[in-house]
Amino acid sequence: MIRVRILDRYLIKEMLLTCLAVLVVLLVIMIGNVLGRSLSSVTDGVVQADMLLILVGVKSINLLVTLIPLGLYLGILLAHGRFYRDNEMSVMQACGVGWGDLLRPTALIGLIGVLMISLLTVFASPWAARYEQTLKEEIRDQSALSLVTPGKFIESSDGNTVFFAHRSNPERTQFNDVFMYRQKGESLPAVDSARIATYQLDPETGDEYLIFTDGQTIVGTPGDAEYTITEFKRQGILRPRPSTAEPRLILKGKRLSELWGSPDIEDQAELQWRVSIPLAALLLALLAVPLSYTSPREGRFGKIAIAILIYIPYANLLVLMRKWIAAETIPPWLGLWPVHFAVCILIVYLLAQRVGWKWLFKSSVKTPAQAAIGGA
Repeated sequence: MIRVRILDRYLIKEMLLTCLAVLVVLLVIMIGNVLGRSLSSVTDGVVQADMLLILVGVKSINLLVTLIPLGLYLGILLAHGRFYRDNEMSVMQACGVGWGDLLRPTALIGLIGVLMISLLTVFASPWAARYEQTLKEEIRDQSALSLVTPGKFIESSDGNTVFFAHRSNPERTQFNDVFMYRQKGESLPAVDSARIATYQLDPETGDEYLIFTDGQTIVGTPGDAEYTITEFKRQGILRPRPSTAEPRLILKGKRLSELWGSPDIEDQAELQWRVSIPLAALLLALLAVPLSYTSPREGRFGKIAIAILIYIPYANLLVLMRKWIAAETIPPWLGLWPVHFAVCILIVYLLAQRVGWKWLFKSSVKTPAQAAIGGA
């Protein structure tokens, strides 16, 4: 049976609470950003309002993969900063607590983060990416008229059609004072306007039609004097069918078993990324311990700026190396390991700067009184 010391339990509790608080704040900020972008899609008529919360929830799962390492990093840094500010660290060091005793519970917190990120990258995140892709395909394939908002211009997903209706009935099957701009390929653009437009669905073929009544069609290039005007009593426009080809699964949606052993260079880059994120969480957690050291004259948040300046290049280099692997600029076997190795060197350097190289051989640093007793 493994016994956890009272000091370890206290350190783990304080670090966990701080990490959780930081993670919640970061998640709220990022969800607010995603919600703002999604709301603009709703107001533009691209996404239905009842699907908004589902999309935000799915995107939140992917956000956790990158936010958990940052939350651990800042949370441990703030927790240790409080220990220095309240002189708790001085008391612990006077009682013989060394850097090894501080790294042990921190490593446990880092391993918890590794486990959480591993579960996300192996199971939750690929499922969320596949589900998000399915939702977007359903949005694309649904009737474009279900997204029509009277009084607003609605553009199709391919950008070839723009529709406007002044008014509509509650079921949105009939529209008044309509306008439609359409162009396909190299053909001349056409502008249809009508007093009434009615939506019809062929139950046998599934084709969708928009029946214009009492209107006209203008065909020609804008700005040219040559154009054709055709007045009509009734005219039907067929909505182009969406592509029936099987969509290509995005990289984020692929399972780990599909990436492992794949000859595709992009799959190998994605696999390297999924392995690197849990490792980055552990390294950031360990880096926060020596980085949080503050002298009595420094404030609690004195190292936050330095920590951010270290995190930004670390995260950006991981992303850059991933792109280089996908572009075959660097070999896949090299992977993202040089970036992690550089962080390991930084951790060793910071620890050696505090207590010298003897921390490699001893788990704690003796106090002067203990050293004197030992010498005697």
